[in-house]
Amino acid sequence: METIYLVLFLVYAADKGKRVKTAKLVAVLDIGFFGVVFAATTFAIGGLDIKIMVIGLICACLSVFMYGSPLAAVRRVITSRSVEYMPFFLSFFLFLNGGVWATYAILDKDVFLGVPNGTGCFLGAIQLVIYAVYMNSRVASHSHGSDEAASLLSSEASKHGQHDASTRV
Repeated sequence: METIYLVLFLVYAADKGKRVKTAKLVAVLDIGFFGVVFAATTFAIGGLDIKIMVIGLICACLSVFMYGSPLAAVRRVITSRSVEYMPFFLSFFLFLNGGVWATYAILDKDVFLGVPNGTGCFLGAIQLVIYAVYMNSRVASHSHGSDEAASLLSSEASKHGQHDASTRV
């Protein structure tokens, strides 16, 4: 799925600079990093148990990064007092996914599943709490145009004698 998404992005992205940057990131991170891990675990590390430990640690770290990546929007959410930049369903399903996999890991006694997914469930819960705190906050206006639109709507409503809540912004 990710490969299809990346190919479509690289083909249809309007900005050539973004396409080149994305292609370089794909080459370095997806192909290069995988190649280094594969070569290191195949040729440099002896013993199946140690290989499993190294790959498990790498996967656990990458999983924690994946779960924590939406927290990059938290600063913007707090400063703007708006959840516009933090989609609810992403936070909800990260929490749900982490919780389900952490439960499975507890039942299976698998540390490599339990630690990153338990951490992911915790980080998802933090995102949901932040969402709950700021979901009813007034959206900070980003441009003068949105203020003009709001005043235009309220002036149009007052011309027609409509002052109900559905016309107020």
